Amino acid sequence: MSTAIVGVTGVVGQEMLSLLEDSPLGEEPPRLVASPRSAGQQFRWRDESLTVEALDSDIDLSGIDVALFAAGGSISKEWAPRFVAEGVTVVDNSSAFRLADGVPLVVPEVNGEVIPKGPAIIANPNCSTIILLMALKPIWQLGPKRLIVDTYQAVSGAGIAGLEALEREASGGEFRQGEPFPFPIHGNLFPAIGEADEEGVTVEERKMLDECRKILSSKDLIVQGTCVRVPVARCHSLAATLLFGDEDVNRLSMAAEALKAAPGVVFHDGAEAPPTPGPLSGAHPVSVGRLRAPFADSLQMWIVGDQVLKGAALNTVQIAESWSRLS
Repeated sequence: MSTAIVGVTGVVGQEMLSLLEDSPLGEEPPRLVASPRSAGQQFRWRDESLTVEALDSDIDLSGIDVALFAAGGSISKEWAPRFVAEGVTVVDNSSAFRLADGVPLVVPEVNGEVIPKGPAIIANPNCSTIILLMALKPIWQLGPKRLIVDTYQAVSGAGIAGLEALEREASGGEFRQGEPFPFPIHGNLFPAIGEADEEGVTVEERKMLDECRKILSSKDLIVQGTCVRVPVARCHSLAATLLFGDEDVNRLSMAAEALKAAPGVVFHDGAEAPPTPGPLSGAHPVSVGRLRAPFADSLQMWIVGDQVLKGAALNTVQIAESWSRLS
């Protein structure tokens, strides 16, 4: 199985490259692709050095089975259809195709059955959506009607520029408007990730609603909340409240047992040791803690996941691995 990484020089692309070292997709060295200005850069992979190719009209796509895209929406819109036309399956980490008709939006542990055979575009969901659904899917059969989810999102969700902004401000440097944040981030937080629509809902908040509905095939599901950028380098945290249409005193224990058995989830029992983002940077599973039911018609939980890994690179690689087993 031959792979390529498009956008290998970015934060997510670098994680993809590292993950392929231990992946069944790593039977052959991946081809590294990025913008022409990055062509010629070299990166270590196992015990060899790989050279970045330019993504331009001269690129030869022959021999590539699956390409992992981590280069942003505009690049994906332009190049993903070209790759598919050449017989290459594309797993795209951008938002370009997530809500497009006919394009599966996939978290393998949640809806892996929709992964198609043969060349196609497969979309990777937004990072917060993935982290939420890893905790929600095991208890979905309990029938929540409404979700209230507040996210506390790390600066690396905005890429290298987000990390640089936090580091610069923390070391006494200046705040630079729009590079990439609208407000200072060191010693601060702000409830604005993306533009707000006419209803006051931001892009990030809208993604969770629309993507959860598509992945769960639940067009009437309500997901609402506030997405907050926080001065944490890595790992998103979510405070989720699930509301049900009835009261059930057994729901808490059923949810706990389901989460303990869920693949890709680490359940933290007891309120004294909840998961926190610092120690979980670099962890593959999503962690769930603070599970509680203060009222019999609801559940509440705290969820932490590395948004660069399970929220992006790892989920993309796992989709590609699942696709390869079908092909």
